[in-house]
Amino acid sequence: MAKAARYHVNGGPEVLQVEEVPDPQPGPGEVVIEVAAAGINPFDAKARTLTPAHVPMAPLPRTVASDVAGTVVSVGELATYWDGTPVRELDEVAGSAEGSAATCARASVSQLVRVPGTVPAEIAGGLWTAGLTALALLKEAPPEAGGRVLVGGASGAVGLVLAQLAVRRGARVVGTASTRNFRFLRSLGVEPVEYGAGLAERLRPFAPFSAVYDAQGKDAILAGLELGTAPDRIVEIAYHEGVEELGIRGTGRGDRTAENFAGLLDLIANGALVLPVAASFPLEQVQEAFRLLEGSHPPGKIVLLPRS
Repeated sequence: MAKAARYHVNGGPEVLQVEEVPDPQPGPGEVVIEVAAAGINPFDAKARTLTPAHVPMAPLPRTVASDVAGTVVSVGELATYWDGTPVRELDEVAGSAEGSAATCARASVSQLVRVPGTVPAEIAGGLWTAGLTALALLKEAPPEAGGRVLVGGASGAVGLVLAQLAVRRGARVVGTASTRNFRFLRSLGVEPVEYGAGLAERLRPFAPFSAVYDAQGKDAILAGLELGTAPDRIVEIAYHEGVEELGIRGTGRGDRTAENFAGLLDLIANGALVLPVAASFPLEQVQEAFRLLEGSHPPGKIVLLPRS
């Protein structure tokens, strides 16, 4: 039997329980992973408290999380990576597997890549959602070399990846964050501005912005509009109402591929991209992990470590 962090009713972190579940079995094009690390995301908390109206959800009980890194322990038929190479037992992999907050998880090989040996599992296991969401935001409004862009929530996982990728593309990046994260953001080439009431006035000296990316909420979006950024150069992941109400852009899912994920892992392996682990918890402390996720926490990812 495996162990998994699940909930049987919607609610706060207190509804999460670690339970025994049947060992998963791989189907065609699938593998079973012994999970070393499972990154948790704000969407996981939203789904647990109230099912998002725009996303179909599996019936209760549900196992949480989808970001994953670990070791392949069982391989189904026709299982090959995105580049055509075969999957083998004991491959170290990362990507996406529904219900990854477990000792073992089943995953489609189309959403997995082999992990470069220099990338720790804690980092690889928290990268899929944040990294590919950042790429999707940038695709909707590509930054212009030399242009100034605004990242709302620059110290969160999505914002951190997005800001660094924009800097690599030659943009001048301004990011909203709490003051305690200013030094870290400056080390990445990001000019930090404190979020909260009066944001537009604090951002005015940096305007105009050629693009605005919402990696947290609507404050940066509204500030960008007030400071003259065109709606079709503003992209959201958290303020879905703004697409219809304000004419801003929403993110698609077309870039969420294993090939693009492999590229992000290579950047991390080469030291060209940083995604810190804000905190890690054993699986049995899943409630504590989500309490930290849903509150204020240091920059980076919060990760569960089922092997520990």
